[in-house]
Amino acid sequence: MSAALTAPVASTLVPPSPDLLAKLAQAQAFILQCPQGEVITEHLLHGGMYARTIRRGPGMVSIGSLMLRATILIVHGDCSIIGGDGKRVDLTGYNIIPGCAGRKQLSVTHSPVEMTMIFPTQATTVEEAENEICAEADQLMSRKDNSKDKIMITGQ
Repeated sequence: MSAALTAPVASTLVPPSPDLLAKLAQAQAFILQCPQGEVITEHLLHGGMYARTIRRGPGMVSIGSLMLRATILIVHGDCSIIGGDGKRVDLTGYNIIPGCAGRKQLSVTHSPVEMTMIFPTQATTVEEAENEICAEADQLMSRKDNSKDKIMITGQ
């Protein structure tokens, strides 16, 4: 019999209430009026999974797109996230977080942060995967003309 190692898991990211969703939309409209730092998105389609990684510097504030599917979110670094329950979760180091469909969250980085979101898909292109996962895919930084994304599609 093997012993399982357990580590604390940050709260599950849940969908916001309609009131909080409206407040996040207002905050997002304000944030988008401010100068935006460069965000390079790394996309990987492999083995029926899509992994989307962004790296952000300290002091960056962002509001993610409305997620249509459940995902796993891996966060490495120090940041705070306000999720659907309206509570602030402070993350330090390496965290694996379950994310529910219908979620949208605000995050603030306190150090360099890497975030990787993973979900199963049958998509064969990044555009298909983004459309499947994000209600606001047309607003993603990876869809901007000056995007410097890194893409790997293995075809497996």
